[in-house]
Amino acid sequence: MEIAGKPLLQRLCQRMKLCRLADDLVVATSERRDDDRIADACLSWGVPVVRGPEQDVTTRFLKAARSRELTAVVRVTADNPLTDPQGIDDLISAYLQSKSRGEDQASLVHNAHRRGYPYGTGAEMAAYSVLDECDRQLKTPAERENFMLFARQHSSRFHCIKRDAPPQRFRPQYFLTVDYSEDLRLQNQIYRHFDGNDEIELERIISYLDANPQLTEMNAHLHQQFTE
Repeated sequence: MEIAGKPLLQRLCQRMKLCRLADDLVVATSERRDDDRIADACLSWGVPVVRGPEQDVTTRFLKAARSRELTAVVRVTADNPLTDPQGIDDLISAYLQSKSRGEDQASLVHNAHRRGYPYGTGAEMAAYSVLDECDRQLKTPAERENFMLFARQHSSRFHCIKRDAPPQRFRPQYFLTVDYSEDLRLQNQIYRHFDGNDEIELERIISYLDANPQLTEMNAHLHQQFTE
Protein backbone atom coordinates (compact mmCIF):
# COMPACT_ATOMS: atom_id res chain seq x y z
CA MET A 1 0.00 0.00 0.00
CA GLU A 2 1.12 3.53 -0.73
CA ILE A 3 1.12 6.45 1.66
CA ALA A 4 1.20 9.80 -0.11
CA GLY A 5 2.64 8.20 -3.25
CA LYS A 6 5.32 5.98 -1.69
CA PRO A 7 5.08 2.34 -0.48
CA LEU A 8 4.54 2.07 3.26
CA LEU A 9 7.51 -0.27 3.66
CA GLN A 10 9.81 2.14 1.84
CA ARG A 11 8.75 4.95 4.15
CA LEU A 12 9.46 2.76 7.18
CA CYS A 13 12.89 1.77 5.86
CA GLN A 14 13.78 5.40 5.18
CA ARG A 15 12.72 6.30 8.70
CA MET A 16 14.73 3.48 10.26
CA LYS A 17 17.86 4.65 8.48
CA LEU A 18 17.70 7.71 10.76
CA CYS A 19 18.58 5.59 13.82
CA ARG A 20 22.03 6.68 14.99
CA LEU A 21 22.90 3.68 17.18
CA ALA A 22 21.66 0.81 15.05
CA ASP A 23 24.36 -1.01 13.07
CA ASP A 24 22.17 -2.48 10.36
CA LEU A 25 18.73 -2.59 8.79
CA VAL A 26 17.30 -5.87 7.49
CA VAL A 27 13.84 -6.74 6.18
CA ALA A 28 12.85 -10.28 7.20
CA THR A 29 10.11 -11.41 4.83
CA SER A 30 8.74 -14.79 3.82
CA GLU A 31 9.84 -17.29 1.20
CA ARG A 32 6.46 -17.18 -0.54
CA ARG A 33 6.53 -16.29 -4.22
CA ASP A 34 4.04 -13.48 -3.53
CA ASP A 35 6.72 -11.82 -1.38
CA ASP A 36 9.24 -11.72 -4.22
CA ARG A 37 7.86 -8.22 -4.80
CA ILE A 38 8.88 -7.22 -1.29
CA ALA A 39 12.37 -8.66 -1.67
CA ASP A 40 12.89 -7.05 -5.08
CA ALA A 41 11.64 -3.67 -3.85
CA CYS A 42 13.89 -3.72 -0.76
CA LEU A 43 16.94 -4.58 -2.83
CA SER A 44 16.13 -1.69 -5.19
CA TRP A 45 16.10 0.60 -2.12
CA GLY A 46 19.45 -0.75 -0.93
CA VAL A 47 17.92 -2.61 2.03
CA PRO A 48 19.19 -6.17 2.73
CA VAL A 49 16.58 -8.94 2.83
CA VAL A 50 16.44 -12.24 4.69
CA ARG A 51 13.70 -14.75 3.87
CA GLY A 52 12.18 -17.57 5.88
CA PRO A 53 8.93 -19.36 6.74
CA GLU A 54 5.88 -17.11 6.56
CA GLN A 55 4.35 -18.33 9.84
CA ASP A 56 7.63 -18.59 11.75
CA VAL A 57 8.83 -15.12 12.68
CA THR A 58 11.26 -16.51 15.26
CA THR A 59 13.18 -18.38 12.56
CA ARG A 60 13.22 -15.32 10.31
CA PHE A 61 14.66 -13.13 13.05
CA LEU A 62 17.30 -15.74 13.87
CA LYS A 63 18.28 -15.91 10.21
CA ALA A 64 18.52 -12.12 10.05
CA ALA A 65 20.66 -11.96 13.21
CA ARG A 66 22.98 -14.72 12.03
CA SER A 67 23.33 -13.31 8.53
CA ARG A 68 24.53 -9.96 9.89
CA GLU A 69 26.36 -11.38 12.98
CA LEU A 70 24.17 -9.37 15.35
CA THR A 71 24.31 -9.76 19.14
CA ALA A 72 20.89 -8.13 19.58
CA VAL A 73 17.97 -7.13 17.39
CA VAL A 74 15.30 -4.44 17.41
CA ARG A 75 11.94 -5.69 16.19
CA VAL A 76 10.03 -3.18 14.07
CA THR A 77 6.80 -4.33 12.45
CA ALA A 78 6.07 -3.34 8.87
CA ASP A 79 2.62 -1.93 9.62
CA ASN A 80 4.10 0.93 11.66
CA PRO A 81 5.55 3.50 9.23
CA LEU A 82 5.93 6.16 11.93
CA THR A 83 8.12 4.09 14.25
CA ASP A 84 10.30 6.63 16.06
CA PRO A 85 14.06 6.47 15.34
CA GLN A 86 14.88 8.43 18.51
CA GLY A 87 12.87 5.93 20.52
CA ILE A 88 14.92 3.08 19.04
CA ASP A 89 18.16 4.88 19.88
CA ASP A 90 16.88 5.18 23.44
CA LEU A 91 16.24 1.41 23.58
CA ILE A 92 19.74 0.64 22.31
CA SER A 93 21.29 3.13 24.74
CA ALA A 94 19.44 1.59 27.70
CA TYR A 95 20.51 -1.88 26.59
CA LEU A 96 24.17 -0.86 26.35
CA GLN A 97 24.09 1.04 29.64
CA SER A 98 22.74 -1.99 31.49
CA LYS A 99 25.84 -3.87 30.34
CA SER A 100 28.33 -1.12 31.19
CA ARG A 101 27.01 -0.70 34.75
CA GLY A 102 28.04 -4.26 35.56
CA GLU A 103 24.51 -5.20 36.57
CA ASP A 104 22.40 -7.96 35.10
CA GLN A 105 22.38 -7.00 31.45
CA ALA A 106 18.91 -6.50 30.06
CA SER A 107 17.69 -9.27 27.79
CA LEU A 108 14.74 -7.17 26.60
CA VAL A 109 14.11 -3.45 26.29
CA HIS A 110 10.88 -2.01 24.92
CA ASN A 111 8.73 1.12 24.86
CA ALA A 112 5.49 -0.48 23.61
CA HIS A 113 3.39 -0.32 26.77
CA ARG A 114 0.84 1.95 28.46
CA ARG A 115 3.43 4.49 29.61
CA GLY A 116 5.43 4.13 26.42
CA TYR A 117 5.25 5.53 22.91
CA PRO A 118 2.01 6.01 20.96
CA TYR A 119 0.66 2.77 19.54
CA GLY A 120 2.45 2.14 16.25
CA THR A 121 5.57 4.23 16.98
CA GLY A 122 7.37 2.04 19.52
CA ALA A 123 9.65 -0.98 19.20
CA GLU A 124 11.18 -3.92 21.08
CA MET A 125 14.80 -4.96 21.48
CA ALA A 126 16.09 -8.41 22.42
CA ALA A 127 19.49 -9.99 22.94
CA TYR A 128 20.41 -12.80 20.56
CA SER A 129 20.21 -15.20 23.52
CA VAL A 130 16.47 -14.43 23.76
CA LEU A 131 15.96 -15.44 20.14
CA ASP A 132 17.97 -18.58 20.68
CA GLU A 133 15.98 -19.65 23.74
CA CYS A 134 12.64 -18.79 22.13
CA ASP A 135 13.65 -20.95 19.18
CA ARG A 136 14.11 -23.89 21.55
CA GLN A 137 11.02 -23.27 23.66
CA LEU A 138 8.31 -22.12 21.26
CA LYS A 139 6.46 -24.80 19.31
CA THR A 140 3.19 -23.50 17.88
CA PRO A 141 2.88 -21.07 14.93
CA ALA A 142 1.10 -18.54 17.18
CA GLU A 143 3.95 -18.62 19.72
CA ARG A 144 6.66 -18.38 17.08
CA GLU A 145 4.91 -15.45 15.41
CA ASN A 146 5.21 -13.32 18.54
CA PHE A 147 8.32 -14.46 20.38
CA MET A 148 8.66 -11.04 22.04
CA LEU A 149 5.36 -11.51 23.85
CA PHE A 150 6.56 -14.85 25.23
CA ALA A 151 9.79 -13.28 26.45
CA ARG A 152 8.00 -10.35 28.08
CA GLN A 153 5.60 -12.71 29.85
CA HIS A 154 8.52 -14.63 31.40
CA SER A 155 10.25 -11.83 33.25
CA SER A 156 11.80 -14.30 35.73
CA ARG A 157 13.74 -15.79 32.82
CA PHE A 158 14.50 -12.61 30.86
CA HIS A 159 15.59 -9.33 32.43
CA CYS A 160 13.28 -6.71 30.90
CA ILE A 161 13.53 -2.90 30.93
CA LYS A 162 10.43 -0.86 30.05
CA ARG A 163 11.22 2.61 28.75
CA ASP A 164 8.57 5.28 29.25
CA ALA A 165 7.90 7.92 26.63
CA PRO A 166 8.94 11.49 27.48
CA PRO A 167 5.93 13.76 28.09
CA GLN A 168 6.09 15.36 24.65
CA ARG A 169 5.74 11.91 23.02
CA PHE A 170 3.29 10.33 25.46
CA ARG A 171 -0.09 10.09 23.73
CA PRO A 172 -1.83 6.80 24.61
CA GLN A 173 -4.98 8.01 22.83
CA TYR A 174 -3.29 8.06 19.41
CA PHE A 175 -3.08 4.97 17.19
CA LEU A 176 -0.51 5.25 14.41
CA THR A 177 -0.38 1.69 13.13
CA VAL A 178 -1.90 0.58 9.80
CA ASP A 179 -4.41 -2.25 10.24
CA TYR A 180 -7.54 -0.69 8.73
CA SER A 181 -8.45 1.60 5.86
CA GLU A 182 -9.12 4.36 8.40
CA ASP A 183 -5.54 4.00 9.64
CA LEU A 184 -4.28 4.42 6.09
CA ARG A 185 -6.41 7.55 5.65
CA LEU A 186 -4.86 9.03 8.79
CA GLN A 187 -1.33 8.22 7.63
CA ASN A 188 -2.00 9.81 4.25
CA GLN A 189 -3.28 12.94 5.96
CA ILE A 190 -0.16 13.15 8.14
CA TYR A 191 2.32 12.59 5.32
CA ARG A 192 0.58 15.00 2.97
CA HIS A 193 0.60 17.68 5.65
CA PHE A 194 4.36 17.25 6.00
CA ASP A 195 4.95 17.09 2.22
CA GLY A 196 5.82 13.38 2.27
CA ASN A 197 8.82 13.95 4.53
CA ASP A 198 10.02 10.62 5.98
CA GLU A 199 12.30 12.41 8.43
CA ILE A 200 9.57 14.32 10.25
CA GLU A 201 10.06 14.14 14.00
CA LEU A 202 7.44 12.41 16.12
CA GLU A 203 6.99 15.51 18.29
CA ARG A 204 5.91 17.54 15.25
CA ILE A 205 3.45 14.83 14.21
CA ILE A 206 2.01 14.79 17.72
CA SER A 207 1.70 18.58 17.75
CA TYR A 208 -0.16 18.43 14.45
CA LEU A 209 -2.56 15.79 15.80
CA ASP A 210 -3.01 17.72 19.06
CA ALA A 211 -4.10 20.73 17.02
CA ASN A 212 -6.44 18.63 14.83
CA PRO A 213 -8.20 16.17 17.14
CA GLN A 214 -10.73 15.26 14.46
CA LEU A 215 -7.99 13.37 12.63
CA THR A 216 -7.38 10.85 15.40
CA GLU A 217 -11.12 10.27 15.66
CA MET A 218 -10.84 8.48 12.30
CA ASN A 219 -9.47 5.31 13.86
CA ALA A 220 -9.61 5.60 17.66
CA HIS A 221 -12.69 3.38 17.84
CA LEU A 222 -10.91 0.56 16.00
CA HIS A 223 -8.05 -0.07 18.43
CA GLN A 224 -7.40 -0.98 22.03
CA GLN A 225 -4.61 0.36 24.20
CA PHE A 226 -1.68 -1.79 25.31
CA THR A 227 -2.59 -4.52 27.78
CA GLU A 228 0.41 -3.88 30.04
